[in-house]
Amino acid sequence: MTYGTLYIIPSPLADCDFAQIFPAFNTEIINKIEHFIVEDLRTGRRFVKKLGMQKPIEVLHFLTLNEHTKGNEKESFLQPLLVGKNVGLVSDAGTPCVADPGNSITARAQQLGIDIIPLVGPNSILLALMASGLNGQSFAFNGYLPREQPDRERQLRFLESLVKKSNQTQIFIETPYRNNHIFKSILAVCDPATRLCIGVNITSEKQMIKTMTVKKWKTQKIDLHKQPTVFLLG
Repeated sequence: MTYGTLYIIPSPLADCDFAQIFPAFNTEIINKIEHFIVEDLRTGRRFVKKLGMQKPIEVLHFLTLNEHTKGNEKESFLQPLLVGKNVGLVSDAGTPCVADPGNSITARAQQLGIDIIPLVGPNSILLALMASGLNGQSFAFNGYLPREQPDRERQLRFLESLVKKSNQTQIFIETPYRNNHIFKSILAVCDPATRLCIGVNITSEKQMIKTMTVKKWKTQKIDLHKQPTVFLLG
């Protein structure tokens, strides 16, 4: 039997007009899918419906994939694919498998020889990099920095050393309620001449993507608390 196809389906980063961030092709694809792997059940159902799903939600199958999902459960998520059914992998926000638990599913699908098709959609990391003016030829995404201040500031010094040594843009994120902590750490330990880009609420009406030196940022009043933010050093 021919395997089904695993579709990687980006979701919105913020409240916005879907026509601005998703091609019509995405809607065509989801209407051919009845099995979805989502990070949050309620969010996943709402997104699929808003994107243009024509089938009743009641006939669709949703499986939840998050940090609490066990390895043996993940294996069962692939069963529809093995019997020829297409499956959609959806993140809570942005691109699945990038700073997202979905990569465990794609890794297993690759091992089994299942076709994987990523669809077009918003990714805050790349959108911030595109607008930052920092080096887009060489960059690294570092995920989340350490929670404890001494460890976090040690990591920031290391990332800044990579910027100075190789002109490689260093990108990282933080849990929204700790954004102000990491911002203060950057101002405290980084060279005043280092460029810092902050991308906030990307794709929303409140979007801001701004690059200035650390010295200049010290003169600004900005509150990043509970706002989706991407940080870039360059």
